[in-house]
Amino acid sequence: MAEGAIRIEVKGLDELLAKFDKFPKQIAGNMSQAGHEVANRVILNTEGLKSYPPASEGNREPAPYWIRGRGLETDSGNLNNSERMGTRWTTKRVGFSTTIGNSASYAKWVHGDDQAKAMARHGWKKIFEVAKDKLSQIQKVYQAWVDKTIRDIGL
Repeated sequence: MAEGAIRIEVKGLDELLAKFDKFPKQIAGNMSQAGHEVANRVILNTEGLKSYPPASEGNREPAPYWIRGRGLETDSGNLNNSERMGTRWTTKRVGFSTTIGNSASYAKWVHGDDQAKAMARHGWKKIFEVAKDKLSQIQKVYQAWVDKTIRDIGL
């Protein structure tokens, strides 16, 4: 996946961090939920990531062509080498960080910085580009969770 990282600055987070010793579980839990929401509702919900783009000429005869969920169809049959990439997305939440990844062996050529040129033409998205494009939505989600946390702990 992408080598870079996106840094989100959230208004009120400094105030929360100053109170961290009093409410560590609630603050960490809510920020973890914010990361989970961003990963699953904002980023991975984008067509061309978890949801495949429409099939293209690469998914139709003549051989060789790719059958989604099965693999490469050749003149001598199917190689059964699909890893079902759309089902292989992972999110890992540790403290205030959320990492999105895909465990399919070929994901970096479909969604990563090393994306094959043909993939973009067929509607596949780079994960880091999606995150950059949706930065304002990501900030809104985190801000909503910070605001909720401030209300919940009475600050």
